[in-house]
Amino acid sequence: MFRVRLVRLTKASKHHSKKLKGSSNRERAFENLVRAHEDIANRRSDWFWKLAHDLTDRFDVLCFETLNLNGMKRLWGRKISDLALRDFLDILEWQALKKAKQVVYIDQWYPSSKTCSCCGHVLETLDLSVREWRCPSCQSVNGRDDNASKNIQTVGASMVRLGDVRRSKTAVAV
Repeated sequence: MFRVRLVRLTKASKHHSKKLKGSSNRERAFENLVRAHEDIANRRSDWFWKLAHDLTDRFDVLCFETLNLNGMKRLWGRKISDLALRDFLDILEWQALKKAKQVVYIDQWYPSSKTCSCCGHVLETLDLSVREWRCPSCQSVNGRDDNASKNIQTVGASMVRLGDVRRSKTAVAV
């Protein structure tokens, strides 16, 4: 959605840089560049507000993992900056406060991807390139993102006293 606007932004930036400094054409090109930036910011903000309303209407408790955004920016650059995750979370917290909903943050060091959502077994290491893994304890196949979301939900629910982090022991035939 925003990538289409990035092309327009790049074009406006290029037009601005090619104009003669001090000319009225450069001022006009600068105004067009500012408009392109405002357009992207307004579209992103509108999308954030609509998504925040939708999420707070559907859920009473929203659980998120605390992320090191500065470290992620160093690794992925513009991709993370364009997400503006902190802005979205601020809007979401505001909507949750107005609607008496809860936003819960999980510790960033909790091994949400490495913990099996079925039995609770924690792997020692798990590379980012591994998208799916089999639990050595219960043999369940876990997708990295789905597994992490289930673990974040479980821990978040336990933080607001809606559930327990401990897994129920399954019966084993002897």
